[in-house]
Amino acid sequence: MRLGLDIGSTSIGWWLYETDGDGTSSRIIGVIDGGVRIFSDGRDPKSKASLAVDRRAARAMRRRRDRYLRRRATLMKVLAKTGLMPSDPREAKALEVLDPYKLRAKGLDESLPLTHFGRALLHLNQRRGFKSNRKADRGDNESGKIKDATQRLDWAMHHAKARTYGEFLHVRRQTATDPRHVPTVRTRLSVASRGGPDAKEEAGYDFYPERRHLEQEFHTLWAAQARFYPDLTDDLRDLVFEKIFYQRPLKEPKIGLCLFTSEERLTCLYQGIPEGSRTQSRLVA
Repeated sequence: MRLGLDIGSTSIGWWLYETDGDGTSSRIIGVIDGGVRIFSDGRDPKSKASLAVDRRAARAMRRRRDRYLRRRATLMKVLAKTGLMPSDPREAKALEVLDPYKLRAKGLDESLPLTHFGRALLHLNQRRGFKSNRKADRGDNESGKIKDATQRLDWAMHHAKARTYGEFLHVRRQTATDPRHVPTVRTRLSVASRGGPDAKEEAGYDFYPERRHLEQEFHTLWAAQARFYPDLTDDLRDLVFEKIFYQRPLKEPKIGLCLFTSEERLTCLYQGIPEGSRTQSRLVA
């Protein structure tokens, strides 16, 4: 017997032949059966988006949450071991009533109890800012909602003379004239006019902190508290910094094998040999 398949994006056609033998040289002598199976293409009929998009987004959210919980548990162990957090879980839970933004602003100039300083560090870990791993986002020609909101944040911090992002948020809340409309500290997408009186309303962020804002605040806050506590050494600073801000790099894609030989890997398009080959083919054409 011999089976023939016609595989498409939404169907599979099949045909089963009868042969006069089992080898590859056998001849077809009849038809046994055949047919076709039609199925959906795995896309939403309205948006034409893949049905796997929602599952992939939910899976990414679970992974981020799991990584955050593991990072927080590791940081708590380090802080408790070094005296920056109480070893008793009930005492550590009682620190949640403290205003972390007030601690982050106050700690720039005054001595904080070590456990209060640990509470501020734990809050930095909770919202440590955005950092892109994509190579395309490393240039200076970036554009988009996040970059525009980051630039607005830099200007607002400069105008408010805030040394750190935490101090900027604390002062912003304290200077609110209406207690019923205190500015939020969360970064949320909203529709508003942000480019001046003639700008159109569009979706975006008022402010968006990057990882560098939180890293700079960590070093500034640690240096301020290290003046009061000699035990806050550089080695401990580096350890805590790694536990809070470490971000694993993206996996490098595997380079495929050459079409003409199975022993060598494909080379990059921007290297000399491919560039020369393309240039030569254009000249010949």
